[in-house]
Amino acid sequence: MFCHLHRLESITIHSPTHEIFAKYIPSRAPLLKRITLWGWDQREPHDPISRFSGSWTYLEELRIRECRNIEWKEAQFGQLRVVDIYCYTSLEISLIFRLIQENQRLEILGLEDSTFTSSTSLTHSNTPVVLSHLKDLTLCNLALADPGEVNNHPQHPTLLILRHIRFPSCSSFILHTSIESESTVTPEDLQSLVPSPLDLLAHPSLRDPQTSQTTRGYLRATFLNHRLILTVDQGPGCEFRYDVRLDDTPRSITRRWLKSALENRPGVALHRCMLRVFIEEHSQMDDLVAFQDSEAVTHLSVGISGEHLREGVERRLLQILAKSCTSASGATVMAFPRLLKVEFEGWSGRGEPVLEMIRNRFGTPGVEAHRPDVIIISYRYESQEVRWDSLDDIRELRGFKAVHFGAIDHWPRWPARSRSPESLWPPSNGHWEAEPHFIWEEE
Repeated sequence: MFCHLHRLESITIHSPTHEIFAKYIPSRAPLLKRITLWGWDQREPHDPISRFSGSWTYLEELRIRECRNIEWKEAQFGQLRVVDIYCYTSLEISLIFRLIQENQRLEILGLEDSTFTSSTSLTHSNTPVVLSHLKDLTLCNLALADPGEVNNHPQHPTLLILRHIRFPSCSSFILHTSIESESTVTPEDLQSLVPSPLDLLAHPSLRDPQTSQTTRGYLRATFLNHRLILTVDQGPGCEFRYDVRLDDTPRSITRRWLKSALENRPGVALHRCMLRVFIEEHSQMDDLVAFQDSEAVTHLSVGISGEHLREGVERRLLQILAKSCTSASGATVMAFPRLLKVEFEGWSGRGEPVLEMIRNRFGTPGVEAHRPDVIIISYRYESQEVRWDSLDDIRELRGFKAVHFGAIDHWPRWPARSRSPESLWPPSNGHWEAEPHFIWEEE
């Protein structure tokens, strides 16, 4: 088999060593198109790249898992479509910039759970590289190898990469990062570097050819502890995916960024938008006030961290829902004008104050408010429909979990999808072998 190395196009190597390379790969594989390495950690001169003479002219897919100490300087690329690096220790960000610059037909770029060496001396063009073919971009949990260098490091690795590229055709964007150390980050920085899901949905490839509209988007934004989680899905059969998690970022920054991200875009209409806010202290009610004029929010869920907050949070929430405001389009409307459902997450709404909120919300003169045919109260395992002529029945209710303004609108539940359907990991037997293992493919 090894006499055919000159014809080899794809190879997957688990837990390689220098001895294994010397035994099984005694010569170059000049036509190699796909390589996946798992678990390289050898401080030896003959690493995987030098073993292949550094010239991977035809290589299209490069996947690296749990590696360190690979000598990249000799590597020559030019036709990569896939770069997928997971759990790499002390990666040089200059290498990533070189890969991007030399392979501008990239379709998949994934960097996850990896650390980077300091790049304070790194300089690059102020003009971002436009990756017009990039469909799948994942940047998750990237950090400096030495956190102590952060004071001398002008940018977090994630932000440096986002500043370096543009990806107008991306339909799968996953970003998980913590920017606690970035004291100079502003909402404007996030706006310019982290794309809005509506901007990505606006791409012509995702629009209905008959209506030129993008509709079936389901957006969920969650303020939880010290993070913002924003996800968008279009359901089975749709290629679009958006998953952003910003940890340890000041609420004032994430609120302003999300508010901008939800602003209307021509040709894009979210089908549903859920705002979830978990309250740990009363000041976090500002998260609700900040979005009360939003014409995007259709579902609102409010949770509390302790019973001592319940009374104050309930009173303030119902006050917000019962008052008018000026919408983003300039109309006088009730707060959250498109609201279909409000949910009490981890606590129970009480009948009398909820009844007062409903009457004020749909009975204030001079304020736009479409009155639904029915109000539906959801309990844990059942729902009760209340019509307007019997609205007083709500007064005596206790322990309900949600109020629906109109028919129950179920939020869809879809199975989780793999980020990269081409990934070969983990091995099908559920574990990776202790002994070196090869998968050979000749085409």
